[in-house]
Amino acid sequence: MKFFLILYLSLSTLLYSQNPNFDQDIIISTNVDTTEVKIGEELNLKIDISSKNKYNISFDEIPNFMPFEIIESFDTDTIQESSTYSKRYSLINFEPGEYWIPPQKIYFNQTIKYSDSLLIVVNDVEVDTLKQNLYDIKPIIPVKRNYQNLLIRIFIAIIVGFIVFLLYRYYLLKKNIKPTVEEKSLFELVNEKLENLNSLDPNSQIEFKEYYTILIDIFREYLESQIKIPAMESTSKELILRINLLRDSGNYNFEKSKISKLESLFSKSDLVKFAKSLPTKSDIKNDLDFISDFIDDTEKIYNEKFNIVEDIEPKNEEYSIIDDLKTFLKYSFLILCSILFISILLFGYYPVRDTILMNPTKILMSKEWFTSQYGSPPVELNSPNILVRSNDTLYDSKFVMGDFKDDFFITIDFKDVIEVENNPSLDLIKNDLINHFQTMGSKNILLKEDQFTIKSGDTGLRLFGSLDIEIKNRLIRSNFTTVILPYDKKTIRLTIVHRADDRYADNIKSRILESFDIVKEL
Repeated sequence: MKFFLILYLSLSTLLYSQNPNFDQDIIISTNVDTTEVKIGEELNLKIDISSKNKYNISFDEIPNFMPFEIIESFDTDTIQESSTYSKRYSLINFEPGEYWIPPQKIYFNQTIKYSDSLLIVVNDVEVDTLKQNLYDIKPIIPVKRNYQNLLIRIFIAIIVGFIVFLLYRYYLLKKNIKPTVEEKSLFELVNEKLENLNSLDPNSQIEFKEYYTILIDIFREYLESQIKIPAMESTSKELILRINLLRDSGNYNFEKSKISKLESLFSKSDLVKFAKSLPTKSDIKNDLDFISDFIDDTEKIYNEKFNIVEDIEPKNEEYSIIDDLKTFLKYSFLILCSILFISILLFGYYPVRDTILMNPTKILMSKEWFTSQYGSPPVELNSPNILVRSNDTLYDSKFVMGDFKDDFFITIDFKDVIEVENNPSLDLIKNDLINHFQTMGSKNILLKEDQFTIKSGDTGLRLFGSLDIEIKNRLIRSNFTTVILPYDKKTIRLTIVHRADDRYADNIKSRILESFDIVKEL
C-alpha cells in the first residue's frame, strides 16, 4: 500500500510539472527598442520565451496590435539547447498620442499564455512656422469632359455600324435573291402556243387531226379565261351561239363575217377529226392566221372595255445597291440629327457646335497640355503646345506659340537689364508695351495694371486690357495680358493675346497663368 502511494505522488508531481499553466520555469519577456516614437517612425517589438521543459511553442497567425500597424512579421528564432524562442515585429503608427501594445497570444502545446502589454508614446512632428512656409490646401479641381472625343467616337461608331449593316444586307440579299421571272399575260401565252403550233408541219391524217385539235383548244382556252364563258365544255354550235349573244349584247363587237368564218372553221375541224377531209398546207396556214387575228380583235375589244393600258416600262424588282445607299443616307441623317439633338440637351449648344466646327481654342482647351521650361532663369509653363524659340534679336531669348494674329498667342521673352534702366517707372513700362503692340499692327490699345504673384511667391506687374488687331482689312477686337517679372539681371515678360469674344480663351489663359513660375532649384 505504501508503494502505491509513493508511485501515485511521484506521477502526480511529474504530470504537474509538465503542464504549462503550472510550469514556473516558463519566462516570457516583451521588449521594444524605444517607448517614444514620432509619427510614422518604425517601432521594433521583441518577445523572448525561455523554458526548461520542451513545448510545441507557436504564435498567433493573425496578431492584433491595434492601433499599431504591422510593417513586417519576422520568422521565429529558436535555440534548441537552451529552449529559447524569439519573435520580432516591426510596427508603425500615424496618430499622435499614448497607446498600449496589447498582449499577444503564445501557444504552449494546447495552452495559451499572453505577453506583457507596453505603453508607447507617439509624438507629433513639430513644424517651425518661422522657417517653413505654410500653404493653403489645394482646392478641388473639376475634371472637364472631353466632348469632342466623345462625339467623334459616336460618329465613327455609327458610320462603321451602318457600313457593316449595308455589307451584311447586300451579302444576304445577294445570297437569297432569285432571278425575277416576269409573269406573262394570257394573251402572250396564247401567242406563244400559236407560234409553237405554226412550227409544226403535219403530213398525215393523224397529224392533221392533232393539229386542228390543238388549234381549236387554244382558241377555246383563251375565250374561257378572258371572256369567262364555258368554251371548253360547249360544242361548236353552242360556242358560236354564245359568241353571237356577246355580239348582240353590245359587249363584244365581233364582225358577222368573222363569226361565219369561225363557224366554217369549226365544221372543217370536225371533218378533219373524223377523217372526212384532208386540208392543204395553205388551208392550215390560213386557219392559223384567222384564229390569231380573231384572238387579237378580242384582246383589243377586251382592253378597250376595261380601259387596260400595258405597262410601257415593267418594274425592275432586282436588288439595287443604289437603293440601299439611299436608305443608308436617309437613316444616317435621321440618326445624326437625333444624336446632335441629344448632345445639345446634355452638353449645351456651344460645346457641341464648337466641337463639330472644330473651334481652334476649343481644341486647345481639350487637348493634352505640356509643362516645359524656357530661358534663363528657367521659366516653367503649362501650355497646350510647346513654345518655339524665336530669332528676334531685340531680346536675349524669346519663345512663342502661334502667331500674333492667331486666335490664341503666347510669347515669353527675356531681356538683359541695363544698369541705367534699373527700377524703370511704370509709365516707361507701359509705353514700352504699347510700342511693342503697335509695331505688331495693333490699334486702340486700352491698358490697366495690377500686381501678380507667381507660384514661387515672387511678385511682378500685370498689364492687361484690349486692343484692335488688323486682319485682312478688318479690325478684330482682342484682349491681352502681360506679366512682367523684373530681376536684377533679367526682365521676364509673359504675354497672352486672344479674341475678346472667345468663350474658351479665358479658361486657357487662367490655366497658363496659374502654372507660370520661376524654377529656382534644378
